[in-house]
Amino acid sequence: MRTNHRRVLWAEELGIDVKKLLEEHPGQWEQLMMKKRLNQRAEDYWKRERMLARVEDYAPAPEAEYTPPKRKTSKPKAGKVRRYDFTEAQLEIARRSLSGRDSV
Repeated sequence: MRTNHRRVLWAEELGIDVKKLLEEHPGQWEQLMMKKRLNQRAEDYWKRERMLARVEDYAPAPEAEYTPPKRKTSKPKAGKVRRYDFTEAQLEIARRSLSGRDSV
């Protein structure tokens, strides 16, 4: 059966170059060679790292020893009274406040 409809190529409609797209397929020869080269470079890198580990004998860096912080000795406060002689009037006020007779 024949129709008047033509086949639509969506790749052309969307501006996709199918030839370039197929070149990026993982099964293409260029892609396989690129993968082989990258794998070889990775293998060379790890081979070199393993060799350097043996040659340089990577020893873990010594851990720093813990030294506790020094304590500061505080000076006595300037306002602190070491010895004080109370007057008779001050002692009388203290006795009255402790007896509680004059409390409200």
